[in-house]
Amino acid sequence: MMASNLESQGSPKEVSLLVCAATPQELAAFWSDDEVAPISQPTAWGYQGTVAWVCTGVGIPSTFAALYSLLDSLQPSLLLHIGIAGAYPHAGLQIGDIVLAESETYGDIGFELPHPPSFRPIREAPFSHSLYSTPLSLALPDEWVAASWNMNFHVKRGRGCTVNQCTGTLETAQLRRSLFQADFESMEGAAVAQIGHQKGIPVCEIRAISNIASTRDMRPENIRLALAHLRHYLQACRMQKQVDRLS
Repeated sequence: MMASNLESQGSPKEVSLLVCAATPQELAAFWSDDEVAPISQPTAWGYQGTVAWVCTGVGIPSTFAALYSLLDSLQPSLLLHIGIAGAYPHAGLQIGDIVLAESETYGDIGFELPHPPSFRPIREAPFSHSLYSTPLSLALPDEWVAASWNMNFHVKRGRGCTVNQCTGTLETAQLRRSLFQADFESMEGAAVAQIGHQKGIPVCEIRAISNIASTRDMRPENIRLALAHLRHYLQACRMQKQVDRLS
């Protein structure tokens, strides 16, 4: 549906950056407080100058539906994926931290056994695809590695795990971290990374930690904190880019 709207909106001649997020609230973090975020509803897209944006909706299917044909039309130089995420226990990440993703993997595609450890990843099956055997690497351009300008939170690097069912128990958290050496989880990261790999477009993923992926605890104040830190970090990157351009 999105791609069919390209003609009516008029596709930009050149897109240097496509910013994507699952929800309007996450996508809004790309714009500073004195800018008007151009999106108020899910599953929509647009552009301002050479920067395009898309709200994919939550989950792997929605992400593929929103991004796949849109990338063919826009051909951005970089796909910037932003949002919030849950950190696995003992990953060294705290609520409010920013994590720069080094890789992504699918974390709950597999099969269940009638005995512990119950879940086994699809990579152990004889019919597995190479997509599941090696994490999908991500780009980290210098322009999205901000200097520590007045930040009261940590910025770290980590490995992402993308799931259809968010972690709700300590046992599941420990299993996923052990199986995939992952530091955090989301519901879209590997889908964006896979599409980028298939289209030959580098993907940079930046997330803020909103909860510890264990016993489910999604306090609104923690989500607000994560989104505020995500905006702070992204604005520092954008400001740094402007300074570099002028110097």
